[in-house]
Amino acid sequence: MTGRGTAGWLLACATACGGAAVAPDRPSSAAVGPGTILDGRSEDGQPRRFRIESVDPDPQDRDGDVRLYGVSVLGPDARTWRPYCLPDVQGRSAAIPVQGSWNARGEREPGADLITFACTSGAIAKCIRFGYKPWQTRDGTSLEPYHAACVRMVRADYCGDGRPHTVDGTWIDIWDGLGIQTRDERDGHPEVFEAAWSPAGAAYLHTPRWSDDVADIVHDCPDHFRGRTSRDRPLAPAEVAQRFPEVLIFDARYVRSADRRLTPR
Repeated sequence: MTGRGTAGWLLACATACGGAAVAPDRPSSAAVGPGTILDGRSEDGQPRRFRIESVDPDPQDRDGDVRLYGVSVLGPDARTWRPYCLPDVQGRSAAIPVQGSWNARGEREPGADLITFACTSGAIAKCIRFGYKPWQTRDGTSLEPYHAACVRMVRADYCGDGRPHTVDGTWIDIWDGLGIQTRDERDGHPEVFEAAWSPAGAAYLHTPRWSDDVADIVHDCPDHFRGRTSRDRPLAPAEVAQRFPEVLIFDARYVRSADRRLTPR
């Protein structure tokens, strides 16, 4: 479910979503291979020792520039190693190395001296596998802001402050103006327009992911959503794109009855 022109079905997840990131104290992943020991910090900021167990091409990647790393973390007994990442939807515990790190507000902090190992069960790696690679361009357009907007969307980080508003495993339908992902409306699985996304969070909110009341979200960040919800003015996605040029990605959520029937493909 990644690559050019593919349909935009995605399993959403909350902030951690299986262990999302490691920032090892090493400037490059080029020489990192099986057996390499890395001293770094876990997503919660705790110093940990990590070991690379495997490095494999990502079978979902058409460009050939994504590798999946098996990463273990040393347990408190200083003898036992265990997988750092929770299994993703394919049942694999793996991570993708990405330059830089992410802070508690969900903002990327570029840094040549840090590499984040983003678990494929988490938003950062999911968005890379979905085609929004922050190191690439598409038709001369950098995909870095698209990746940032995607991470906000996956986590339903409406306010753009790092607070998620979703439940792990929720199906959503996504699309963008570049054609990396296209809308995938299916008979028998009705969906409703959720939001339009920028790197700063939801630029417009139509229907929250786990509520039918926009006010449930607006009260968390009223200034962020002033004049930017369906309560102010109901807009279709095309109208949103014209009104708010910062929008990069759109998503729709499925109605609850349809959610229960959906299966990964």
